[in-house]
Amino acid sequence: MRDLQARAEDLSADLASGQWKPNRFDRRALLQLTGAEDPVIDREAILTMFDELYKEHGPRQLNKMTSQLTTLLMNTAAAQDLPSIAALPEAQEALGAVRSLVQSAA
Repeated sequence: MRDLQARAEDLSADLASGQWKPNRFDRRALLQLTGAEDPVIDREAILTMFDELYKEHGPRQLNKMTSQLTTLLMNTAAAQDLPSIAALPEAQEALGAVRSLVQSAA
């Protein structure tokens, strides 16, 4: 979870400094994840987002997304596979960092 949080914070810092600018493929994904008001992005929402983008735009959509963002989102979904671990305060903090990045980047 520390690694997940560090990667979310690093990507947020890159966004703030202008070193990373979400491309149009990233924005499609980010916009689909900004709808819910929950403190964390639900695992199912992430998987549904990837599935819908693939169905609508094909593999090019996923291949053109920033690799750091794709990996971060997939790891966020995987981190929620075990609800007992995802409920820990450290996990909630890491998942909250991902939510913050998605909201600021969208």
